Amino acid sequence: MVDTKIAYPKHWFVLVAVVFESILTYLFLAALLDPNSILREFWLAFCPAAGIVVFVLEVPPILTSHSLTSSGFRLRMGLLVNEEIPFEAIGEVKETSITRGGLRIGIGVKYMPVTKQLFVTSGFDNLMSVRLEHPVPMGKLRKHRVEEIILNVSFPRGLLDFLEPKINRPGEG
Repeated sequence: MVDTKIAYPKHWFVLVAVVFESILTYLFLAALLDPNSILREFWLAFCPAAGIVVFVLEVPPILTSHSLTSSGFRLRMGLLVNEEIPFEAIGEVKETSITRGGLRIGIGVKYMPVTKQLFVTSGFDNLMSVRLEHPVPMGKLRKHRVEEIILNVSFPRGLLDFLEPKINRPGEG
């Protein structure tokens, strides 16, 4: 099976990258062109450093997407998450929504330890819930035991159509 990409909405990452990089470029050029500025050295040092941080955090999610491989479902969101979940570990996939706490969850990757949920979101629409058969350790620096993954995708029905045949095991029902 060739990897099948499952796109997620990336408009927030694009918006943040463009806005912040534009502001930092303006501040850098303003400091560079005004030799009498009191904070000239600060802005000349701060803007490139902050620009690199924003670039590293915001551009990789724009260039990545989730995918289905021959052995499982790969979650990718920039440098923040890159995990493959075997099809055998997936118990249920369904559409869902966040009724409260959207601002607390935010955009990006967030782990909620009480509910053992991993949020891999770039918005609060087209949300999918991937419930796992058993807790699976996930994470880059620190592994968390995850029982449910909440993610948003561009085409929820497409993800359901791809995953349902893989997780419906013969003899169960």
